[in-house]
Amino acid sequence: MNARLIRSTLTALARMGVAEVCVAAGARDAPLITALMASEGVKLWSFFEERCAAFFALGRIQADPQPVAILTTSGTAAAELLPAVIEAYYQGLPLVLITADRPRRFRGSGAPQSIEQKDLFGPYVSACLDVEEGSSIAWPTRLKALPLHINVCLDEPLDTEQEGIDFLSHHADSAPVATKIAPFTLSGEATVILANGLNPVEARELAPILLKMDLPVIAEITSNLWGTWMDRPSIEHLLKPAAESTFKTMDIRQVIRIGGVPSSRWWRDLENKPDVWVTNVSRLPFPGLARKTNVQTLPWNALETLAARRLKPVVPAMENTAISHWLTTFPLSEPAWMRHLSAEFSSQDRVFIGNSLPIREMNLATQASSSAVEFYANRGANGIDGIVSTWLGVSASTRNAWLIIGDLSALYDLAAPWILAQLPRGNRRLVVINNGGGKIFSRVASLRSLPDEARQIIENRHHICFRPWAEMWGMNYVQATSPEHLRDLPDGPVLIEVIPEASQTEAFYASMA
Repeated sequence: MNARLIRSTLTALARMGVAEVCVAAGARDAPLITALMASEGVKLWSFFEERCAAFFALGRIQADPQPVAILTTSGTAAAELLPAVIEAYYQGLPLVLITADRPRRFRGSGAPQSIEQKDLFGPYVSACLDVEEGSSIAWPTRLKALPLHINVCLDEPLDTEQEGIDFLSHHADSAPVATKIAPFTLSGEATVILANGLNPVEARELAPILLKMDLPVIAEITSNLWGTWMDRPSIEHLLKPAAESTFKTMDIRQVIRIGGVPSSRWWRDLENKPDVWVTNVSRLPFPGLARKTNVQTLPWNALETLAARRLKPVVPAMENTAISHWLTTFPLSEPAWMRHLSAEFSSQDRVFIGNSLPIREMNLATQASSSAVEFYANRGANGIDGIVSTWLGVSASTRNAWLIIGDLSALYDLAAPWILAQLPRGNRRLVVINNGGGKIFSRVASLRSLPDEARQIIENRHHICFRPWAEMWGMNYVQATSPEHLRDLPDGPVLIEVIPEASQTEAFYASMA
């Protein structure tokens, strides 16, 4: 009795351009799973739990931009998707959520596996399509750059003898519609560009435009502008590292932010500087600031119009060499480890950077390089959950991939390596910077005056070693206490536990203050 509903759902997925589905199996979604297994032109990834599956799907979208679906059974299984849905919403990723459900008549009854799944994800999805046999549904023909929830109500008996479809025969043209550019104003003040959160395709589009604009570009590592790329002009002379000390050398009166929301403290402080003009150019509508004065957000296709404007550049002070000096002086500090790791990257490697300290310290260690390395991160909601799973999704279509995360981020995602056995062979380097807790909180000025007992709780201090985690999932293990330990790594998946020297890290930050 569910056959027509299942076929309609699969056909709609195919028309949306879905070619991969991450499956977390249960009884209620078994008919959908067997229909997918009987289908052609669709790749299935199998997970035992939903949270990792959803973050893995995010990684697949980041690496190979196209809609990816996640399928769950009913009940709290659907609720496990919420963290990844929030991240997808703020990254503007077309994550399709398919939650199997009991028929509508069970709602509010408290019957087993019956929760209120309709509208479960609130404002974080473009729509919730609640479908049941006999109901009419207007399937979307074009996906927005936002998550979509499809709640499929299946009645018993749950017949698993389901026919599949040919996904490729239903794929439609999903070319985006250009957003109309409203009139906008720029000031004549000294201008700098902030670039971050760009995928490699966006960075390739942006590079020639930046060359025309001829403005200094403070580029985070996730801008994918660093390095020498064969398919784009050199803009190395325009690039500045996204360190707080870089901002201090400039009298910035106007900012053009391109891509995602910056990670710097300087950006946050713009909330209280309404005299600094801020223009955001992004595929997303988020300004990244709460203030309204002198802030505007433009669509991505406004870049060509901006390139035609002649803007006054900020004149940087003398190049700041302090960072390189202190990285050399304290070679076992956390920021210096980022430079050591960067030296091991090769062209075309995909590198995923964790939130909290890793992304900030990688920005500190950024330097011009001949290696064209692709960088990724989950900078939508800036959380530390699901990062290992997202990276594994990114790594699924490349031979060489790196992940650099903190210890707490790793502990959040211990189930992530489940999917390793399903991935193609490749060198996956999972780097855990183990500094014994959330040390970013030791750098928050408002927390420094707290007693040590309170800071211990806030930082979640620990003495955990990650070797057993590697052994559990069949990964090779390397403990790195000096840069030489990064040489001659074994092939295949490797967990590299970096132990930075705490005294050198403290000395580095004290010197930079």
